[in-house]
Amino acid sequence: MANNDNGSSFIAGFFVGGIIGVIAGILLAPKSGSETRAELMEQSEAWRERAEEIAARVREGVGPTVEGVRDRIAPTVDVLRERVAPAVESVREPVAPVADAVSARLGRATATVPADGGPVTEAIEVIEGTEGDTKKSGSTEAKA
Repeated sequence: MANNDNGSSFIAGFFVGGIIGVIAGILLAPKSGSETRAELMEQSEAWRERAEEIAARVREGVGPTVEGVRDRIAPTVDVLRERVAPAVESVREPVAPVADAVSARLGRATATVPADGGPVTEAIEVIEGTEGDTKKSGSTEAKA
């Protein structure tokens, strides 16, 4: 029987076991409770500072990459928006009356999508990272 987890469960178990071992060692050490608590506070502070340093380095390294990807994807998103817009409009027109009738029957507000693009535009803006821009109008403005 093959195991397809690529050793990830072993690694996770190794780290969990290590953490449990460290905690047990600290708690069973021949020091008084106040000394152990003081040492734990010092270690936790050092670990917190180290984690903050690592997080800052990761942000510095990943930030330019994210911006580069966003810059490369933006033209593709614009092309997709231009190609999808006519299809969305052609579907919106015949579907809107049916959606309104169903919504009215269910007692909800009308389902007519605003002219600003509605969910399709919102999804594209989330991908581009431009949600909250001032160019929004209609129902998307309430979310900004």
